[in-house]
Amino acid sequence: MTTEELLNGLAWPRQTGRFSGFSFAHGVAGVSSHLGFGGTIEAKSGSLEIEKNTRFDLASLTKVYTATIAAILHADGAIDLEAPLSSWATLSQELGQVTSLELLTHSSGLPAEWAEQASRQATIDELLSLKPSGAQRGDLLYSCTGYGLFSVALEQHLGMRFDLIVSKYLLGPLGLSETSYRPDEADSLLANSHESHFNKPHSLVHDPRARAMDGVSGNAGLFASANDVFLFLTELASGDKKVVSGPARDLLFRPMISGGWQQAPGLRYLDSERLGDQDFHFSHSGFTGTLAMIDPETKHIAVLLTNRLSCETTPSQMAEVYRAFASSVSLAPKY
Repeated sequence: MTTEELLNGLAWPRQTGRFSGFSFAHGVAGVSSHLGFGGTIEAKSGSLEIEKNTRFDLASLTKVYTATIAAILHADGAIDLEAPLSSWATLSQELGQVTSLELLTHSSGLPAEWAEQASRQATIDELLSLKPSGAQRGDLLYSCTGYGLFSVALEQHLGMRFDLIVSKYLLGPLGLSETSYRPDEADSLLANSHESHFNKPHSLVHDPRARAMDGVSGNAGLFASANDVFLFLTELASGDKKVVSGPARDLLFRPMISGGWQQAPGLRYLDSERLGDQDFHFSHSGFTGTLAMIDPETKHIAVLLTNRLSCETTPSQMAEVYRAFASSVSLAPKY
């Protein structure tokens, strides 16, 4: 069974439907790639079909972009990820002692859950008021908190909003024209990444914290096509465009904390729950039904973008899809 056949068999309106639409890319960085797509932009009769350039809400795949910018700035000497945040950001004494690497590896001791706010400024104020737990610090506790705080601190340090930072350091230099925060509401090439009862524009990010941040945060908010995500990962694997240097790539592929998987800045390693026997790939998933996986040794890359919430697919059901996808692309020609 090909990857297209696998995913088409899991698309709405089939009884086994796990999403209304999908787009994927896989191959070897710098050699060639295969693109595929199918289904519709939402689980409704008469919906537009997914196209090659359809963009999906990446959800937490955004974290990999955030970590990459952090690694670039660290390698360039602009910020020190190993030093306390207070070395380059103005924060409370408690937050200032935490390092960027702790934020980016979910080991800072900051809470995963806290009072959600209704506006960008209120969310920033709440983030800046948090205090790390000494008992939790050093342990892997996956959450969006560290990435939200890192992006707020970087906005303060560089004097620009985080979407402009991402464009300056990644999207522009890599020519990723199908990736952005806050896409145009009128764009027909946007998959609906919300639950069927959520009657909002497809351009509205699903993550509630990113929504409160006006759609721009370090933990979520990016929309992209599968091909653009593949091109981004190609630079992580190869550095051919000299946007992500060797030292920056070394940092991104360095596991530092162990829990349910091994956590590097941004990427997970040995995540067998989602990758099965392909867990030697570094990877990350997104709440909306997205997955990126990359093997820095072989430079094999695979990207899957879906809108699982349109079919109210559970995380455990989606993990089965991820494993099947990972196995499918591993059997595909390695070009």
